[in-house]
Amino acid sequence: MLRRREASLVALTSVVGFFCSADAYAAGFLFYEVGTPEIGLASAGSAARASSPSTLLNNPAGMTRLDGIQVQLGSALVYGHLHFSPDERTDPRLGTNDGGNAVGLVPSGGAFASFAPWRDVRLGVGVFTNFGAPESWDPAWVGRYYTTKTTLLGISILPGVAWHVTDVLSLGAAINTMYGRLRQEVAIQNVEPQSADGKLQVSSSTLGVGANAGVLYTLSRSTRLGATYTSPVKLNFSSQPGFSGIGPGLSAVLAAAGLDTATLDLGMTVPQTVTLGFFHALGDRWAIMGDAGWQNWAAFGAVEIGITTSNPRGITTQIAFRDTWHVGVGAQVQLSPAWLLNFGIGYDSSMTSDETRSLSLSLASQLRLGVGGQVTLDDHWGLALASELLLGGSPAIDVDRGALAGHVAGSYANTYILFFSLGFTWKS
Repeated sequence: MLRRREASLVALTSVVGFFCSADAYAAGFLFYEVGTPEIGLASAGSAARASSPSTLLNNPAGMTRLDGIQVQLGSALVYGHLHFSPDERTDPRLGTNDGGNAVGLVPSGGAFASFAPWRDVRLGVGVFTNFGAPESWDPAWVGRYYTTKTTLLGISILPGVAWHVTDVLSLGAAINTMYGRLRQEVAIQNVEPQSADGKLQVSSSTLGVGANAGVLYTLSRSTRLGATYTSPVKLNFSSQPGFSGIGPGLSAVLAAAGLDTATLDLGMTVPQTVTLGFFHALGDRWAIMGDAGWQNWAAFGAVEIGITTSNPRGITTQIAFRDTWHVGVGAQVQLSPAWLLNFGIGYDSSMTSDETRSLSLSLASQLRLGVGGQVTLDDHWGLALASELLLGGSPAIDVDRGALAGHVAGSYANTYILFFSLGFTWKS
């Protein structure tokens, strides 16, 4: 049996150390893809295009270009390839299980509506998922003491308003009420020799509130400029950890420290963003567009952790995430009066380096390639199909949280995500 000091170290490392690591919350990242035709353009020009109710998300000021009542429904099916390849630096005692494909098929989507109650004022509302990527590894994989299941999901309700200030200038704003869902599972090494692993599970939901604001400026009938700002959203999760399969030695230490009934508070910030975009029509058939953006992922790395026991304690951990930059260009061509073809390419820099990348935050820089089509069925109905390939490269991983979790090193070879979307638009 371990001495009391050593056993306490096991307990604290298993619980506190886990929540101070990036793997406790880093599976989420912002998606541009919410099931709309944006997927076929790799989101290029999103802040300036303003051609459907989903502009409420991309630039609420763009609603002033929409007449009557318009409703847009979009669904997306997401398939990810996320397969870890451990190398010779990984501790042999962890085995050779690579975890399998951690993402698989994930549904996503959004619904938006715009209304024109007055000549120069537009109202809108949207519901969509744009944050999160559930990941699940084989229970016996080499990284099981860091994570086995990770979900950080965000669903937003976005009511907004737009005002046509002058013939060339529109302003818009929206309130972003976000429902956040966190679920995390990790294996815990028991202290008894030859014993099987135990498990720690945390599950929590919370609400956060932010705001979006946008400006749309019309240079001419064929050219528009747009700018959008989204504020940070603070999500404060709170949960009592659930332990299972814990041996008597570790159970006793957890109980003595009050960690078996502790409440864990986890505060994180969905990053603020700034996006600038342009749209330019080249005659009656062709249009080009582009955008550039910034995301404040450094704020996502500052996490507030509270552990409420008989002796409450608070920790603020700072993981060296980096702010990211986005650029995208795209084009549209009117193939016929009914058919419109979209295609685009986008690039996002990496929020992590090889030193700060975790097992559950595997994407580095990202390249997006999109193509899609829109068809006008009649005066009221339109249909959109789109697909996009997100290439995440082969990011390297090298993590070591001590003897309990072990040293895990290797790479996620040839990561990618495929998006397939189907959407409908109805106009009054």
